[in-house]
Amino acid sequence: MLVLAVMAMAMAYFISTETRGIGFQLDDTKAFYLAQAGVERALREIRDDVLTTTQTGVADLRGDTTSGTAETATRRDYVRYFDEGRILTLDSAGAGTYVILSDYDLNYLGTRIKNVQIGCVYRKNRGGGTSPSLEILYTTNGTFPQPGNSSFTTVVSSTSFNDSPFIVLDITGDRTWNWSIINSPNFQIRARGFNSSNRDVEVDYLFLQVTYEIDTNTEAWYTGAYATFPISLGSGTIQSVSIADEAGKVHLNYASQPLLRYLMVECGIRGGTANALATNIVTYRASNWFDSIEEVQQVSGMTKEYYDLIKDYITVYSFINTSVTRPSGSRAPININTAPREVLEAIFDPISMGGADRRRLATDIMNTRATTPFTCFYSSDSTVTSDFYSFIFSRSYLSGAERSRVLDNA
Repeated sequence: MLVLAVMAMAMAYFISTETRGIGFQLDDTKAFYLAQAGVERALREIRDDVLTTTQTGVADLRGDTTSGTAETATRRDYVRYFDEGRILTLDSAGAGTYVILSDYDLNYLGTRIKNVQIGCVYRKNRGGGTSPSLEILYTTNGTFPQPGNSSFTTVVSSTSFNDSPFIVLDITGDRTWNWSIINSPNFQIRARGFNSSNRDVEVDYLFLQVTYEIDTNTEAWYTGAYATFPISLGSGTIQSVSIADEAGKVHLNYASQPLLRYLMVECGIRGGTANALATNIVTYRASNWFDSIEEVQQVSGMTKEYYDLIKDYITVYSFINTSVTRPSGSRAPININTAPREVLEAIFDPISMGGADRRRLATDIMNTRATTPFTCFYSSDSTVTSDFYSFIFSRSYLSGAERSRVLDNA
């Protein structure tokens, strides 16, 4: 299973520092304090960056669950996707029928929310007749209507869909928003058609759009531009400080056997050996959860040579998404903005992507993110050009099946 994600959350960091004496060998105490000073310098940069983040992402949260009285369960799911030629009809006679959207993803946890808006792509089903009305409500406690919440009501008179960016309701000012509210099962959006005996409302897409502040790999904490090394300190120097995003690596406790196998192959371990080692890792962790990457050396067959080849690409510290719906369970998504080539190519291997396309896609991802980091998986806002969905569809060398496999697993 692909574990790729456009992650904009608070990242898990690994910090290392190199120290050196001037004219003599540093004793252990001095070396320790130099290393500590280097780490503290890096931590200050991370803190300052978090407090002054200026980059933003704009993501559509599509919700995973639909319910309501409109048509069938299968057709209610149509509102989860944009512009795919499948439309949900809201029978608008009398009090009408409705669809409810809930259960939103967790890929943006840890970011600071700036704006929260509700979007809907809708139209009247036929010309003439009595134009139906459309009402959109939301709730944070699972009850409609919820007092104090903003709402949207309009008469739908056009048989053409409304225009991008499709935002119909800004709910930013209703409360102080955080991700625990949005990720609660009680947070729901309802669209209802009503008030027409002979015309209905058709809905193509219903979604929550969130604008949030993010960290990306173009900022000083990642590029190292926040300090000039070496830094003299007493009788020694801080030669370098590196900050690595652990979310760009493969998590030993959650990665599938195929992903572990292909990662080892990409790192130079022969196929048969890689397959055996990956199987041994999965077997080992079934009863011995990895607490550090060094512990993988306890796995049968893992020599120091093999460990040295993979150690820079594995982790036990990255974010765990505990509410994955496809497949269900928990997984550790990999940050597409910071994953090295070896990890990217290993990710694309298990989804049967051809070698040439796999290498080309990894190269394109790295070249794109160097200047324009990915800020979200998908946004219906036409002014947003840094979403992963649009990027994949702009790769003409990918077949339709390859695009679908990447996006279905991202």
